[in-house]
Amino acid sequence: MAYSSYIKPLIIYVLLLVSVFINKIFNVSFLTPFILLLPLIFVDTKDLNLKSVWNFSLIFVVPIFFISDFTLVLSQFLTAFSEELFFRVYMMKYFSNLITSILFTVPHIVLYNDLHSFLVFFPSLFYGFVYQRTKSLILVTVLHFLSNVFYAFFFVNWNK
Repeated sequence: MAYSSYIKPLIIYVLLLVSVFINKIFNVSFLTPFILLLPLIFVDTKDLNLKSVWNFSLIFVVPIFFISDFTLVLSQFLTAFSEELFFRVYMMKYFSNLITSILFTVPHIVLYNDLHSFLVFFPSLFYGFVYQRTKSLILVTVLHFLSNVFYAFFFVNWNK
């Protein structure tokens, strides 16, 4: 691939990092999901693979929607969707799973600046591996969402 083909995804990634910095400084969180969804302009809908055999994986999410804080659950699902769309579907067209996982980890470190942020790298590698094998945005979104719920339940609430 020519170096010029990396320009567009890197510009969008820099916009993502800028939005994360703005969010951290001014608590303006609406920019980041917008930037994460920006690649929808450039992604062929066939690449979303929404007719995958893995779509049954959505069934595992259904019980979670009965949690009392529905807006938090929906927010977490949409965050997982937008991150997976950006990093797996879009960025992995240009970069390896390893590089994409490093790029995925950096905004988490910038935003949260703790050990858990560094550890995001390992699930990202796994999501990349699953995406390479299945090409299912839905499956990696569900996996990402469930791991976020697991993290929030066991690590965030546990420390309160």
